[in-house]
Formats: sequence, structure tokens, C-alpha cells
Amino acid sequence: MKAVILAAGYGKRMGGDTPKPLVELYGLPLIEHKIRKLDGYEIIVVYHDERIKDHIQKRFPRIKLVYNPYPERENGYSLYCVKDLIKEGESFILLMADHYYDEGFYRDINPINQTTVYVSAKCYQEDEATKVKVQGDKVIKIGKGIDDYDYFDTGFFVCSYESLVYAERAVSQREKVKLSDIMQLLADDGRLSYKVMDEFWIDIDTKEDLKKAEEFIRRSLIKPTDGIISKFLNRKISTRITPFLLRYDFITPNRITVFVSLLGFLTSVLFYFKYYLLAGIMTQIVSIIDGCDGEVARIKNLSSRFGAVLDSVLDRYVDIFIISAIFLSIEKDIFLSLSFIPALTGSVLVSYVSHLSGWRPYLATRDIRLFLVMVFSILFSLYENMIYAFFAVIAVITHVSVIFTLLRLRS
Repeated sequence: MKAVILAAGYGKRMGGDTPKPLVELYGLPLIEHKIRKLDGYEIIVVYHDERIKDHIQKRFPRIKLVYNPYPERENGYSLYCVKDLIKEGESFILLMADHYYDEGFYRDINPINQTTVYVSAKCYQEDEATKVKVQGDKVIKIGKGIDDYDYFDTGFFVCSYESLVYAERAVSQREKVKLSDIMQLLADDGRLSYKVMDEFWIDIDTKEDLKKAEEFIRRSLIKPTDGIISKFLNRKISTRITPFLLRYDFITPNRITVFVSLLGFLTSVLFYFKYYLLAGIMTQIVSIIDGCDGEVARIKNLSSRFGAVLDSVLDRYVDIFIISAIFLSIEKDIFLSLSFIPALTGSVLVSYVSHLSGWRPYLATRDIRLFLVMVFSILFSLYENMIYAFFAVIAVITHVSVIFTLLRLRS
């Protein structure tokens, strides 16, 4: 299935010299957020500014580029420009380069017989938005000058081939053709359906719109399964590091995972040589950056089963190394050993049981355990015997979480 991105507009309201599709949003050019989410589709980009062409040819050489020599003829003409690349009977996705769409827009897209406009009851620029009036399962009116409307046009469509037939008709009849003009022709003939979306979307015209989109992306990276420390501390920092990482293609999620693990192993060495305070700070840094690999994977659409397994395995290694290094850093006795063994086994088991059961141990998530390592490290530097208390606390919260999870499963 093909996907057409319209990127030939002027975008004057944004200001600056950069073409709007190339304006940075959370570390990536605006158009790249769509390109990466459309992985697996045959993408066609309609452009006018040569800088857009150069950028896409350099970073995405497989994408087909179509030049629009007359951007002043509006975005309907841009749609007309792709008529020779879509086969009769073929359906395609159509979306705007200067919009941001949440992931839900890209799910469950199937070939259709009738053009469908994705609509929403929510809009951040209601006065300037294209409105949609519906009747039953059909759109009857679409345009900006509608007072009695039901939804807002999101600029996201799944189009049938006939939309290009209507585009050709409209272009032959008038000089300027908006996309909504073509859709209205379809609606007049009862050929325009709609799909209601609850997910976030925004038409980015100004820097204020960019800020709204960026804030949404940052919030969306907080997972429901995040622990308390991750949600209220780690993510607030990691989501500000991630945009920097996204700018560089050589920084991949798996490389971030390996780098964070190496920091974790270095931290265990610091613990072994009793640099407790520095090691504690490093532990929290590891905990924070540990979220960046998943954030980069999600934004760049690079998530993989291998990456998830690699992350989980290396996390367990780091946990074992850190706890073992703390144990090895001081003189042993029977009491230390009796607290170390359940602390170590609990740290491994709590993650294992969580994975198997699908339930999160909210009192013993990894972010909480590493935060406790940092807190107790401060105490270690003042009073070394606090290591006994540390092992006892880790042992209790992890094994209690394991037992509680087993009881939940049994019930």
C-alpha cells in the first residue's frame, strides 16, 4: 500500500528560513515523524522546496519524490501531482507533512473502496480548522466555512483511486484547488466516508503549535508500567535527553542499551573499590538513561523483539554486578551473607516473575531498586555497616512483591 505525504506548501506562518516539513520537532524534522511511522509502506512525497528533496534523498533514498511546480495552486493540486503513481483500483494513505499524528492513526489501515477522512472532535485551532458535517456514515460537507459541523478534519485520509479522478476534474475546472474542494466533490456524490479518532493530532503552523506537540510527545513516553521514580523523576530527565539522541542515526536503541550497561558495569567497579558516593550517583544516572533506548525506539519506530530481550538481559547483568560488588566491598560475615543472598535472588526473581505474570511489582520496580541503591550509597559513605540494612530492604521488598504476585495469580 502506498502513502502520500503532501509537503509542497509555503508554511509562511512558522517564520524562519527552514521549510516547515524540516522544522525540528522533538529531535526530528516534522516530516520524519510520519515517514518513520509509515515504515513498510511505499512512500511518495510531493515537494516544492529543493531542500526537502535533498533531505529525503540523503536520509530516505527509497522514497519517491514528486515535484509540484505550482504550490500556489493549493494542496489539492499536490494530490493531483501523484496521479501517475497510483494504479487504478489502488487505495493509498494521504497525510499532511505539517501535521503531527499520534500512533493510533497508523494502526489498522486497510485498503478501502471509498475515500475515508479521519476526523476528530478535538482541535487546537478551531477557527482555522477544516470542519466536517456528517449524516449517517457519510460526510456531506467539508470546508472551513461550515458553522453547523460535527467534527474537524485531521488531514489524514485513506483514499481510493477515484479521489484522483475527482482531483483531475477539479484541477481542470479551476486554478486553485484545495484538498477540501476535492473531498467536497466526493461528498456531493456520496463517496466520502469518515472515521472518528480520539488520538492526539495537531496542525503545526506556529512555534506555539510545536511546543504543544512536543509536550504531548514527552507525556506519551511515560508508560503506564513506569514505577514511581521513573514517572516523577527519571522520565522528566530522559525525555529531555532523547531529542538530542534522535538527531544522530548512529545512535540506535541497542547501542544506547549497551552503553548504559557498560556504565552499569563501571558503577559496580566503583562500588567494589568503595567509591560509594560516586557509585550511587552513577547508579541513578544509569537508571535515568536506561529509559532513553525505549524512547528512541518508539519515536523512530525501531522497536524489536531482540532489542527488548537485550535490554532485559543486560539489565539483569547490571543488577547482579552492582549488588555483588557492594557485597564484595566490605569484610564478610554470616549476617552479611544471609542478607546478600535473598537481596540478589529477589532482584532477579522480581523481574522474572513480573515478565511471566504481566503484573508490575510497584514496590520493587527496577527504578525504585536503583534509587534505593543511590540513597543507601550516601549512607554507605558515612557508615559502611548500612550495607546490611540495604540488603535487608532489597530482600524484603523484592520477595514480598514476588509472593504477592503469586498470590494474585492463584486467586
